[in-house]
Amino acid sequence: MAYCLIPSLAEKMKIAMKNGEVHPDKLRKMSSNERQELFEKLVGKEDANNVNALFESKLLLKNQQKGMLSWAKTITGLKEPTKRDIFAAIERLDKALNPAEEKEFLNALANKRLGVEVTMDESKKIFDMSQAIQEAKKGLNEDGITFKSEDARFKYGAAKTELNEYVKELKSQALDVKIDDFKADPVAATAKAISQAAGTAKSLTSSMDNSSIFRQGWKTLWTNPGMWRKNALKTFEDIRKSLGDEDTLRGVYADGFSRENNMNGYYKKAKLAVGVTEESYPSSIPEKIPYYNRLYKASQNAYAGFLYRQRMDVFDRYIEIAKQTGVELTDKELASIGELVNSLTGRGSFGKYEGEAVNAVNNILFSPRLIKSHIDTLGGQIISGGTGKSNFVRKEAAKNLLKIIAGSASLLLIAKAVNPDSVELDPRSADFGKIKVGNTRFDMTGGMGSVITLASRLLPSKNRGKFGFFSKSSTSGKVSELNSGKFGSQNVGDVIHNFLGNKLSPTAALLNHIWWKGTDFEGNKPTVVGELKSLTLPIGFQSIEKDWNDPKAAPFLLIMIANALGIGANTYDK
Repeated sequence: MAYCLIPSLAEKMKIAMKNGEVHPDKLRKMSSNERQELFEKLVGKEDANNVNALFESKLLLKNQQKGMLSWAKTITGLKEPTKRDIFAAIERLDKALNPAEEKEFLNALANKRLGVEVTMDESKKIFDMSQAIQEAKKGLNEDGITFKSEDARFKYGAAKTELNEYVKELKSQALDVKIDDFKADPVAATAKAISQAAGTAKSLTSSMDNSSIFRQGWKTLWTNPGMWRKNALKTFEDIRKSLGDEDTLRGVYADGFSRENNMNGYYKKAKLAVGVTEESYPSSIPEKIPYYNRLYKASQNAYAGFLYRQRMDVFDRYIEIAKQTGVELTDKELASIGELVNSLTGRGSFGKYEGEAVNAVNNILFSPRLIKSHIDTLGGQIISGGTGKSNFVRKEAAKNLLKIIAGSASLLLIAKAVNPDSVELDPRSADFGKIKVGNTRFDMTGGMGSVITLASRLLPSKNRGKFGFFSKSSTSGKVSELNSGKFGSQNVGDVIHNFLGNKLSPTAALLNHIWWKGTDFEGNKPTVVGELKSLTLPIGFQSIEKDWNDPKAAPFLLIMIANALGIGANTYDK
């Protein structure tokens, strides 16, 4: 039955609200008992209970629940069971919470929601940032996915970025190995410390260059040249600004969060790799090294900034093409398009093995996702059509492969016309897909050539009228049969081991040199100084001495520029 005050008491409440004695903000900050006492002064003890109950259930509780539900939805990546638990906990609230109770409740939810322990102040800060996002949403048009102005779009993107970066920092701090971790669980803490050390070594050796534009960007150089050129040029601006202590990635995130295909949920459904930790930069520890940190951050921002922009631009283009050709954008279709774009930009998917299994492999191999992306592009997605078995993706993947082959082949053919000995056309040779200048090889395939060579050696072929498995030396030009049983001959296992050996992470390469082979990649006995260099020096600097002292190497400046931009340049003689 509905409750209402008698006219005289209702009038007293109106006067109290007009003069500010009763105000929603004041009431919200009070405890239930404090509100009860205030209402008793105005309407008496009997009616105070009803007035307070109505305020708490109809106004305060509803607003609190609305705010909390909005807050719980702001960060992506929650598993459905966790999401349902959090929403249910909010909806089960049967009374309004005072500030202290609200903080405690938010803290409990935040811990579950984020997967890390946070303080009450941190959870309150997250809540406030979430409210800022909701406020920024007022700049949306009625469609809920586009904005009334660029300023409104930027405001929303900036608010979303602020929250995202704060949560990321909290998670990063939680991952740091502390002394107490060793006391609590020494085995787990030691494993965690080793993993972090491996990640730090990889991050250090990946830095001090702008390699993503040609290494991960090689495929889109030929498939989407306009986008590639635009975003490649932006990386140099990113480096300049980052050296001036500007975090350029924040602008990239703000742009991405406010794009139409993110607002409508397409990026999430496609699992588009934007804002992820790139496998070449798994650790944030180098950011804390004095003097070096700014140089490191500049290369990281350029690297990730290029990939994020490129993925979003290419994905948006494919969505337009799909719409124009009448493709139904189901969740499976979006997932397949996302896989296509991620692979085109150097980040292949391992499907159900994503997560801890891939993280473990990432500590062993330098770029497992890059290798997988090569396999996807060279035919994997043409055959599968992605997880959604999309015919649209099959067709686009086939077009992409033809463009990449045509572009890479044109460079190789030009070089061969100039110098016939500079290009190797036999895919069974490690020189396949490279332009040879003296003793230096420049990779013109973005790394795909090594995958093609591996496949060519593991598939039966013909040599001098004989079918079998063959390998061609990149130095002598001699074709030798695998599994021949002859002294010193290679077998299939050796071929696979050599392929993986060239792709080992710095830490795994160290263990391989010391315990497995007993020599480094060039056949020399490992030294402390040499292995320290391989663990800490950027890749582009590790071969400086060799390149400088080899009289038959390509011009030194050319080698340095190529390595810095992601075109692999390796120098070796017979």
